Amino acid sequence: MADQPSSQDTTRRLYEDAEKQAASAMEQLVHSNSFGELLARSTENVMGLTKIGFDTFDLLVRNLRIAGRKDVVNLGRQLARTEDKLERVLQEVEQLRDELRQERASSARTQTRSRSRSTSSSSRSNGSSRSRSKSKSSS
Repeated sequence: MADQPSSQDTTRRLYEDAEKQAASAMEQLVHSNSFGELLARSTENVMGLTKIGFDTFDLLVRNLRIAGRKDVVNLGRQLARTEDKLERVLQEVEQLRDELRQERASSARTQTRSRSRSTSSSSRSNGSSRSRSKSKSSS
């Protein structure tokens, strides 16, 4: 009885033989040119189905009027352009504000100088006319 293989050993041996035969058949299949062609066609079909699926989903999103990826990207570009334009306008406003301050400051200085000149001129002329009127009244 010790010489007879057990049912487990027989099953294991049969399983290993089947595995070797399957591995040999798979290696022969993989080494053939037809397997490469079949794999390439299968890949093409899967990629085609993926593209059809994405296109269908994009069409569905458009028909539901939900913002899709393209819409969000376009809005992002428009927002960036608008921000750039707004920044340019802000810089221009600040520049004009600075020019206006400088102009007001220079005109204020000019008016202050002209007032001080006119005040000193009028006080001189008022002083001389007062002295004339005093001399006339004393005579």
